[in-house]
Amino acid sequence: MSNRNPRIIIDASYIRRMSSSGTPFRIMREQGARIVLIDTLPYELCTTDDPNQWPASQNKLKAGVNAIEVWQHVPPMYKFELEQNRPYGDPLDAERTERMQEMIANNPHYQPPDMGKLIKDFIKEREANDMLASLHALRGLRSIPDKMKEKIQKSPCAQEVVQFCYNYINNPDHIRLRLKEILQIFKDDTWIKLQNPDVIDDSWVMWHVCKSLLAVSCDCRHEGEQTFGEKFKNAKHDLDYLISLAFADGIASFETKSEMSYYRKWMYGDTKPRLDSHKPNKIVRFVNDLKRGST
Repeated sequence: MSNRNPRIIIDASYIRRMSSSGTPFRIMREQGARIVLIDTLPYELCTTDDPNQWPASQNKLKAGVNAIEVWQHVPPMYKFELEQNRPYGDPLDAERTERMQEMIANNPHYQPPDMGKLIKDFIKEREANDMLASLHALRGLRSIPDKMKEKIQKSPCAQEVVQFCYNYINNPDHIRLRLKEILQIFKDDTWIKLQNPDVIDDSWVMWHVCKSLLAVSCDCRHEGEQTFGEKFKNAKHDLDYLISLAFADGIASFETKSEMSYYRKWMYGDTKPRLDSHKPNKIVRFVNDLKRGST
């Protein structure tokens, strides 16, 4: 099925390495693509040692401002699902999109006067509260059986490893097992109202959260680790992008050596392609392939 307005998630590596003109965003806009921002992007850009990263990135985004979409962050979406017993639906946040477009169009260098405090609060939420809850869930999950260890000892990008992990992660029985384990871990949390885990399918954010946890399981087994802690801390932000990718058509990223690179293949195979170029002809080809549903 063709898609006239494919949605492309932008990660921090892609925008950091872009020239100040923002030409790739202009081309995406002209080709009819939607430029998707999830809040992990400003988080990564605002919490670096370089305070100019976020203003510079806003200036680049100005070239494609009318094509920008701001999406809801992952935790509020899956919490909504577990409270309401239904899929969250389209992650587009219309109000935040309108505010972001207006800010970038009119004053891309704007910084709130209390930016320092906002960043500290941001870090506490993302690296303390949310991280602790996620780690608690991970520690209660079963890892991949030892007998499968030898199947995934080669490079994480080797074709046989990719195929094994893809099959393992996308097995509906494995996904539902992880979901039931998570619900058991948080059984005393009164906000969880989900009655029947078997109703969950790939239209739910929670389905893809479970897939991301299975990816961490594969990675830990691949490296011979018995605990998830440090590996998960390093992968957490990549997982935010990749869970959201379930609802997009592709991702723009220069990440080749981090979890972002091989987790994407493990979770989605070839169905969610990556744009790793700022060259106009490659961007046009990438968008046209997405429109045709080709990878």
